[in-house]
Amino acid sequence: MTARVSDEVLGRGDSRVEAYVVEPSLGRVRAGILFLHWLGEHRSDRTQFLSEARAYAELGVRSVLPAGRLPWVPDPVDAETDAANLELEQRRLAAALVRLRDGLPKGAPLALVGHDFGAMHGLVLASRTPRFQAAVLIAATPRWADWFLRFWKVDGDRFGYLRRLSPYDPITSARELRAATLWQFSNRDFFIAPMSALELARAAPGEPVIEWYSADHAMRSAKARASRAAFLSRELNLG
Repeated sequence: MTARVSDEVLGRGDSRVEAYVVEPSLGRVRAGILFLHWLGEHRSDRTQFLSEARAYAELGVRSVLPAGRLPWVPDPVDAETDAANLELEQRRLAAALVRLRDGLPKGAPLALVGHDFGAMHGLVLASRTPRFQAAVLIAATPRWADWFLRFWKVDGDRFGYLRRLSPYDPITSARELRAATLWQFSNRDFFIAPMSALELARAAPGEPVIEWYSADHAMRSAKARASRAAFLSRELNLG
């Protein structure tokens, strides 16, 4: 079974989002995965997980890989603007989720895979839309301010900013998860302290699986990729 890749524009108005849709060229689609990419020095766009999505298509999986917006473009600037842009990102991801589910068999399992900012946006989506059976969260931080206040020039009071964005914080969303979770972190991540990683992962209900790899924030690890493939195969019944 080969993969068919289409380049699509999903949603309407300001919720429009460019996305790759990868699915089997023949045969029945039996599961779906939403892939959300990172912000970094290589493949900092919707191509990041494209090779993984092609491999899943051979197992009968449809994948949707939307382009991230905040903070790729625009930059964080202040509490109200950033909260509005976080809300807009959720509408864009909702459009991607509609495309992911379109025409799938009733009860077909869905999964989320996100890295860095993709994982953080994905956590908010998964907490609001409990349709995911499984989620793989890679190198995420507990709060948006962990990044935005540190690396961007943000106007206004620091504590007011933290309060305003707290409803969107990944650690707030993690407490509402209903999916089985796999958390992947690096023990050589310059940006995320182990204490912060554990704070986020342990906020999820149940017994989240937490894995550590000898990588950096980019998480270019064949072992990590193999582990999430095994996790998704099990949770999506792809075996």
